[in-house]
Amino acid sequence: MVRSNRSRPGFTLVELLVVIAIIGVLIALLLPAVQMAREAARRISCGNNLKQFGIGLHLYHDTHQVFAPAGVKFRNENWGANWGNDIRPHIGWQVRVMPFMEQNTLFEKINMNQDNAFFTPVLSGGQTVEARTINVPYALCPSDTVDPIFSGWAQGSYCGSMGSQRVPSADGSCNQYMVPDVNYMQGGHSDHGNSWLTTDVNGMFSRLGLETKMASVTDGTSNTIMVGEILMECTDHREGWWSFNGGNNAHASTSVPINNMLTCARTQQEATEWGYALPQCFVKSNWNYSWGFRSRHPAGA
Repeated sequence: MVRSNRSRPGFTLVELLVVIAIIGVLIALLLPAVQMAREAARRISCGNNLKQFGIGLHLYHDTHQVFAPAGVKFRNENWGANWGNDIRPHIGWQVRVMPFMEQNTLFEKINMNQDNAFFTPVLSGGQTVEARTINVPYALCPSDTVDPIFSGWAQGSYCGSMGSQRVPSADGSCNQYMVPDVNYMQGGHSDHGNSWLTTDVNGMFSRLGLETKMASVTDGTSNTIMVGEILMECTDHREGWWSFNGGNNAHASTSVPINNMLTCARTQQEATEWGYALPQCFVKSNWNYSWGFRSRHPAGA
């Protein structure tokens, strides 16, 4: 048998280019689907975190007959320079629910008898650190781009709802979402009522100690916003979820439209380019504009 010495013809350059082009088209078609699948998984994970908070808060209520307060009882007579004297140990509600969210080991290490319990030295990863630097698995939404730690504070993606309580901005011209006849119970420069009286507040949380009972939720807990997603980069309260004064505690009002501001402008020019309704209100201390529920999900919070 005589073998032919002729070699088999290979792909021509044109054929190779066609194959490469087809592969490129297939990748272009598949990539969005893969990204959508990943985001769907992240959204499910984020929803599970919110579900955990809901379960943890209800378990807290079962034990204490109130939902976890976002501070300690504050009285109107201490408003002003003395308001810090009435709110020890300065922790947020997310710290209080830790024993009900499989974080009891960490919770038991915290010294609740000191003014700022979040400064408690805690052994973590073979070294002693302040408790406020430690994060928990459910604190961050997978779609959130915030740094897990900011200036020594563990950051989160979730915040307790203070309802439709009015949140005045530092700039008086940036109060477009003010709700008439609703008290502002969050401390600072306003002194309307007592935050420990449910008749004086509106919402599930107040950073100054509202203790809400299930019976007080007249619309029913399944019809009331308790916890939602926020973007910590858009707030000037970066103490995270450990502190009563942190953006993850009780710093979101339902009077601000949901997903109102999905970007955090650094200048008025950026705010204008990004389509802010009131670009002059980009400053984070304009709380009537910045304290709302929002997220990095493509479809929003």
